[in-house]
Amino acid sequence: MMPEGLVKINSDLYSTILPMVKAQVESQIKVRDMSAAKISIQPATYATWTEARTELISEQKTKLRAQLESELSATTNEAAIEGLRDEFNKKERAIETDVDNTVHTFSATLEIDYNFLSK
Repeated sequence: MMPEGLVKINSDLYSTILPMVKAQVESQIKVRDMSAAKISIQPATYATWTEARTELISEQKTKLRAQLESELSATTNEAAIEGLRDEFNKKERAIETDVDNTVHTFSATLEIDYNFLSK
C-alpha cells in the first residue's frame, strides 16, 4: 500500500483496467451537444422584422412627403417640379438605405438551467 492509501499496480494491469474505467466514467457522465442551439430575436411591437422596417421607413418618408408637397405647391415651373420629384426620390432611396444599414446593438443575458440527470 502506498502512503496516500492507493494501491500500486503494474503497467499491464493499468493498460487492461484503464479502458474499462474510461468506459464506466463515460457511461455515467452525460454530455449534451449545445452547438446546435439557436437563439432568435423578434421585434416586440411587430409580428416580423419586415413590418418593423416598413414602419420605420414610413415614419421617415411621411415627413419627406409633407416637405415635397409644400415645395411643389410653391413651384409652378414644370421643369422645377420634375427636378424636385427626382431629388425627393433620391432622398427616399437614401432613407431606405439608412434604415437597412443602421446597426442595432442588443444586449442580453442567457441563463441555462440544465439538469442532465433528468433526461
